[in-house]
Amino acid sequence: MEKEWRNYQGRIKKRKHITKKTILIASFIIGITFLVTSSPFLGSTTLSRKINYTIHEDNLNLKFTEDFVRIEGGIDPVFNEVIEDRFVSKVGKNVQVVYTLDPLLQEKMISLFAKYKVPYGAFVAISTKTGKVLAMAGYSEKDGVDQNLALRATYPAASIFKLVTAAAALEKGKVEPDTVINFRGGLYALSPGNWTDNPKRDKNKITLADAMGKSCNVAFAKVALRWLDAGDLLRSAESLGFNNTINFEFPVQQSRIHVENNEKSIAKTAAGFGDVTLSPLHGAMIASAIANDGRMVEPRIVEKIFIDGREAYNFGKKEGTAGISPETAEKLRYMMTKTVEKGTARHSFFTQRGKAYLKDIVVGGKTGSLEGDDPQGDYSWFVGMAPLDNPEIAIAALVINRPVWKIKAPFVAREGFLTYFNNKDINNTKEKLKVAKKGNFLPTYHNQVLDREIRQL
Repeated sequence: MEKEWRNYQGRIKKRKHITKKTILIASFIIGITFLVTSSPFLGSTTLSRKINYTIHEDNLNLKFTEDFVRIEGGIDPVFNEVIEDRFVSKVGKNVQVVYTLDPLLQEKMISLFAKYKVPYGAFVAISTKTGKVLAMAGYSEKDGVDQNLALRATYPAASIFKLVTAAAALEKGKVEPDTVINFRGGLYALSPGNWTDNPKRDKNKITLADAMGKSCNVAFAKVALRWLDAGDLLRSAESLGFNNTINFEFPVQQSRIHVENNEKSIAKTAAGFGDVTLSPLHGAMIASAIANDGRMVEPRIVEKIFIDGREAYNFGKKEGTAGISPETAEKLRYMMTKTVEKGTARHSFFTQRGKAYLKDIVVGGKTGSLEGDDPQGDYSWFVGMAPLDNPEIAIAALVINRPVWKIKAPFVAREGFLTYFNNKDINNTKEKLKVAKKGNFLPTYHNQVLDREIRQL
């Protein structure tokens, strides 16, 4: 078991050596000088060391400083006008808001949800380097495009919470990816009858890494009951953003966790069956933090704001606090490869013959599935990042199905990764959309049946 962990470390180091990529981080301090005119769209203007604007228009409040933007009021996120390779929305006559979104990725995910007529679907992609939101797509079969689905936190976190449990145990130094957990019964059973240790009956064995990949419920319940308490789970969750307000341009519901300090609550919460909710935006942020050596970069969706043609705001990266250590983040990334390569998402990322859909790109991820009631349905989650040797993109995909379903979240996640990596070097949006329309965003090693299905999008 230890050999697999060492082989993974060697594989990642080898990829880094082969690619010989140099990461250049530049920091810019942007000084903005704004000449006040008699524009009716400037509700209030404060000229001081820190510029502060509030713009009122049609029940909309657009507030921004040189550091941050907040959009509230009578508008939902709508992205439909593209100018110079970016989505742009207008506020009144004089204000333009330019978004960070990749139009191709955004449109492709909306088209995917529409094609398969999912009852509800949401997809969020974030640049792990900058925090720029590359896609924020929401869709329902009833109402069509609804980006607010990506910002709601009424959804059960399900087994995505196993990442939090593993982080808590790793941070305390109680486990390693190759720690073996003995158990009895099946992988997905969860009750006092199988989470209570019984050396005479616990004949099945699984490593923590494989338990992550296969989403083994009892293994995570046992880890929590043996080495953690309710406070440990709560602290680990809050360090990764639960019970905290997400600093974002549009209002985001807070992901919540409540865990009681008793055996049942600890076991069920640790395994993903607790009182825990999660928004798709927050799910992508958790994946991004793990990709970013434990540090959570604040998400940003507004790139620039122009007033009367003059630039008044320009995007700046906002580094958050470290939620977990770099060592824990690396171990979680390794454990997340098990989900994709051998576990619950394998069939979405590999053909029946074992050929990867994303050639030469190592993907890490975690799935989750659970019934929920707001909205009612069967919830399917996937959060992840790629490529693991130098992560560029972190994503969260959520599909809420009826009992009869067509696609689930790992499939959506794979198509998001494919769209991003096969088109990231195309700079012209019109050319990107032509490529997408032709279906050429797909690699040639897709099997023919899947090619036919997806190219009908």
